[in-house]
Amino acid sequence: HLADTTDRAAHESDLQALVDLAERLDDTDKHIVVAMRRAATLRAAGDYAGAEAAGRDFGSLVHRLLEWVPLEDVDEARADRVRVMAEALAPSFGLDAFAAGRAAMQVERALSLPVLDRARRARRVWRELSLWFPDGPHLVEGIVDLVFEETGALVIVDYKSDAIDERDALAQAAHHATQLQLYGRGLAQAAGLPVRERLVLFTALGRTVPV
Repeated sequence: HLADTTDRAAHESDLQALVDLAERLDDTDKHIVVAMRRAATLRAAGDYAGAEAAGRDFGSLVHRLLEWVPLEDVDEARADRVRVMAEALAPSFGLDAFAAGRAAMQVERALSLPVLDRARRARRVWRELSLWFPDGPHLVEGIVDLVFEETGALVIVDYKSDAIDERDALAQAAHHATQLQLYGRGLAQAAGLPVRERLVLFTALGRTVPV
């Protein structure tokens, strides 16, 4: 998100420079500048759309790895196995080796967090759990990244791979609170157990935030 903001500012600066140039030219040359400005606008829109799509694909790769890496895999060679898996899966998401390396680092960081140790010790664990349930007049559908049962209650974990600053973690987590509260109600109905915790796990930071 920070990179997108920087790129957007750079594009806007370029467009303003073209406007300033057009004001100093005669009518014939102005047509050239107008065409340049239109091309720059289209390029900027394409860059933003491409960056957003790449971000979604990267997040999908991180989620797939966190779903497929065995929780019981805790030995020192795990990081190498995660990297190999990331490199094998990355092309199917349209990602290169550099993105695969970033994803592997984030996944290894997440797997090393205390909440994943708790999941390893849990009585029951669900990963990428599909969820359908009624909520008033609505039918809610979603996928819960990680749920585990701990001493008679549920812990819900939502993975977020966004590249955010540490200072923004609380605000970003709060943005997802309503969704996790909704999923918590559905899971409580289905399992007949209370929800003890709802956590947002930021893989880029290696940090969980309760919501």
